[in-house]
Amino acid sequence: MEPSDQIQEHEKKIKYLEQELNDLRQGLTVVTDYYRDLKRVSRRQEAAEEVGETITRPLVDEDMEFEAIWKFHEEVLVADPGARVPCTAIYDAFVRFCARTGRASVEQEAFEFVFAHMENPVPALERGQWVGYRLRTDAVPPR
Repeated sequence: MEPSDQIQEHEKKIKYLEQELNDLRQGLTVVTDYYRDLKRVSRRQEAAEEVGETITRPLVDEDMEFEAIWKFHEEVLVADPGARVPCTAIYDAFVRFCARTGRASVEQEAFEFVFAHMENPVPALERGQWVGYRLRTDAVPPR
């Protein structure tokens, strides 16, 4: 092989290697961009989950608690202006109702706060008794 042919052959190899190097650089850029985007998406997802845990979940839990009290009010209590039921009896019936229906009960203080704001009629609290409602005898089995 003549020296000029060798030089041309080396130049072809160098061009080929430069082309390969360029292709590898482009591939590396694509992979780098992909991982950068993946990292960004991952951060967004983590942020969305954090928002869900810190903001949304407590609101949903609060709604579920209210819903349990509302269902108890709707299904277990009967409006009766002359009825007087001890607070503990109403709360115990609420806890049994939640256990029977698979709902989560709340502490008595929270229950009484929400229950006091029910309507049609609004219950009154007098000397440890709720006035204005009585328990349906067939709604919650005794302990």
